[in-house]
Amino acid sequence: MSTVGIIAEFNPLHNGHKYLINEAKKYGKVVCVISSNFVQRGDTAIYDKYIRAKSALLCGADLVAELPVCYSMSTTQNFALGGVSVLWALGCDTLMFGSECGDIESLIKTAEVLKSPQFEAKLPKYLQKGITFAKARQLAAEECGAPKDILNGANNNLAVEYITAAKNINANISFKTVKRLGAMHDSATVTQKFASASTLRGKIKQGALQEYKNLIPCEVFPLFEGSDYSDISRLDTAILSSLRSKPQSFFKDLPDLSEGVENKLYSAIKTAKSLDELYANIKVKRYTLARIRRLVLSAYLEIGNRLFLKTPPYLRVLGFTKGGENILKQTAPLSPIPIVLRVSEIENLSSDAKYMFETECRASDLYGLSFNTPKDCSTEYTQAIIKF
Repeated sequence: MSTVGIIAEFNPLHNGHKYLINEAKKYGKVVCVISSNFVQRGDTAIYDKYIRAKSALLCGADLVAELPVCYSMSTTQNFALGGVSVLWALGCDTLMFGSECGDIESLIKTAEVLKSPQFEAKLPKYLQKGITFAKARQLAAEECGAPKDILNGANNNLAVEYITAAKNINANISFKTVKRLGAMHDSATVTQKFASASTLRGKIKQGALQEYKNLIPCEVFPLFEGSDYSDISRLDTAILSSLRSKPQSFFKDLPDLSEGVENKLYSAIKTAKSLDELYANIKVKRYTLARIRRLVLSAYLEIGNRLFLKTPPYLRVLGFTKGGENILKQTAPLSPIPIVLRVSEIENLSSDAKYMFETECRASDLYGLSFNTPKDCSTEYTQAIIKF
């Protein structure tokens, strides 16, 4: 039997995610790595990481670990590196993911193209056109032999980065993909059984979750229905006031910077009256809205580039079943990354580990202000591991 890894946000967990977990369970035990309280689109997670971890365990996962905020709210490359590194350290020999194409050979071929010298030579030509990096990468890859439109899909892109990350860390992992069913990523389309996570987040904020009960696994619906949700709009003033207090020199150490965009950010902060206005005023052709949102939140959370594109200095377990406990017993002695079950264990780790934990604590404390009823500080110390 294999140990199958899944990297996800579960923001929130829906029927499509349950389908993926069920498919993974056909091959063996399932380990999930889920995003921390801030997610890749540059937003707060609708429910906190422990509620989302519990939802995964309720739907069949054996073990759930955290993808720290330094990785969960980052580029696809850094997101994938963090997720794959954690899964490999937990003994996963298989990585399963959803994709728009459902064709693992095409995804592996595209990953190979992106690592080729020919692609590296072609990419600058397209970047000079002033288009986004994602579009330039797609066009250069297709010119070098990648299947057409493969990099159009958000899930395809992540899949390719997972494959690349595994090769970069020399992880002997096999890959399996399932074709995404129903609504596509960020689509507003609702079918009889499936809706995108973005649609469900909107319904949660509208107080209309009950109307979409059939789109959420029955195991987790009561958990969601009884939980307060996060909304980043509640942080508007807090984020702006924090950014206005920063000196210009602070912004030069943010992750994923290019083209002097930190100077544009600093100028925009001085006049913006809302987050939406701030995003609109940072005008850089190559920067997508998600990238700009991540940049703003990185500044707010004081996430620098210290760990950017580096392997996580520890991994933290959020919850497990009896089967997951057995996985931990087998892998912990051999894990290339320290496995943390108690916060006190971080004191004996590297300075990078302490830096990452301090960043996580700060992010969680500020995240607590995004709820209708604000949460206390220090949840990183007080929240117990979920055990089933």
